Amino acid sequence: MQDSRSYYKILQVSTDATTEAIKQAYRRLARQYHPDLNPDNPEAANRFKEICEAYEVLSDSVQRTQYDQGFNDHRSRAKQASMSYQDFYVRAVAKALKIDYRGAVADYTQAIELNPHFIEAYLKRGEILYKLGDARGTLRDCNQALSLNPHLVQAHYYKGRARYRLGYTQAAIEAYTQAISQEPDYAEAYYHRGLAYKDLEERSQASQDLQQAIALFSEQGDGVGYQLAKETLRILNRTHRKIPITVVKDALKTFQLFALNPVGGLLPAFERLEQRQIAAVGIVFALLFDCCFICGVYLGWQDLLPQASIFKLIVVGTVPFVSLATVSRIARLICRSSGSWAGDLFLAGTTLLPAGFLALASGISNSLGVQAMIAIAVFTSCHLILTLYSGCTQIAHLSELAATLLIPVMLLVSGWCFYVVLQVMVM
Repeated sequence: MQDSRSYYKILQVSTDATTEAIKQAYRRLARQYHPDLNPDNPEAANRFKEICEAYEVLSDSVQRTQYDQGFNDHRSRAKQASMSYQDFYVRAVAKALKIDYRGAVADYTQAIELNPHFIEAYLKRGEILYKLGDARGTLRDCNQALSLNPHLVQAHYYKGRARYRLGYTQAAIEAYTQAISQEPDYAEAYYHRGLAYKDLEERSQASQDLQQAIALFSEQGDGVGYQLAKETLRILNRTHRKIPITVVKDALKTFQLFALNPVGGLLPAFERLEQRQIAAVGIVFALLFDCCFICGVYLGWQDLLPQASIFKLIVVGTVPFVSLATVSRIARLICRSSGSWAGDLFLAGTTLLPAGFLALASGISNSLGVQAMIAIAVFTSCHLILTLYSGCTQIAHLSELAATLLIPVMLLVSGWCFYVVLQVMVM
């Protein structure tokens, strides 16, 4: 059995410490050991992980009670029929920490079925559903939790996140404001309310919220949040006179955020931009694909496409971009999900980036060799599908089922349109 006092030792608090004392200790230690603030200390990352794990348990009343009682997870693996709602809850938390989100949702649901008034389970399930892209499910759980206790800060916060993802920006601001009124040092709520104000072109309010978020993130030792809020404020305040340079910088920053992590980086890259910037970045990526396609043709396909003029190739290269954006728009209308044409353009442009790299590589395939081309084809295909899936669920706000069914349709329609136009114009 684990030492039930170890988490208290990690956070340097007594076993009868209040929730507020635990919270203050966590913030102090997190600021001291955050890896971003200790780049030369390899032990800081392990220490920070221990601190986060201890806080996750001790800040939650149910987990803390189980922990203080010497709860042993291995010994508690009884038959499901004999498990209490608290057993399911604790197991769900463990699964969530291991990124088993679907398993966590199932166990939170079991806990709620056994205890329909279990507020913590509604909150945690809503948070996990948001991570899975189910904003409507998050909204339902937050509303249910608030019906049981209207003063739940986390419920108001995730209600705002869900509303924002569904396109209800003004309603999201109201939810964030409720969270802030109950917890004035809630940095994440200030940051996301600032994003919402930015989308509504209310620059003064957005700037105030982002500045407050920067100050709170710095005070709380959250280096990642601090940098993100600072960058967002910089974008908000900068001049728009040099539009071409600005668009290129936006595209480069977007590429940096999602290139190596299309699942986790696409939404943050999208949310940091205004609507007009979103559309512009999508168009820039489409132009890059077009350039790569044209270069690929002239480097290796010119013998196969004798009638391929620059103008014709430009037209052909725009077909996948237009078809992907159009199918995304149609899918949102059919599924009645929120979103915008700017988001559809952004999704189409980011999806085509790896395809452009593949087209360029194919033009010099004789120099690269068969094995290199196979590796490039596998890598770019996987990246394209992951980007498209992330965009469908996180930007177009489609359900996972709808996205899974839609992706092959989008690729087939886009490929077919590309082939038909290519046949008509240059072959």
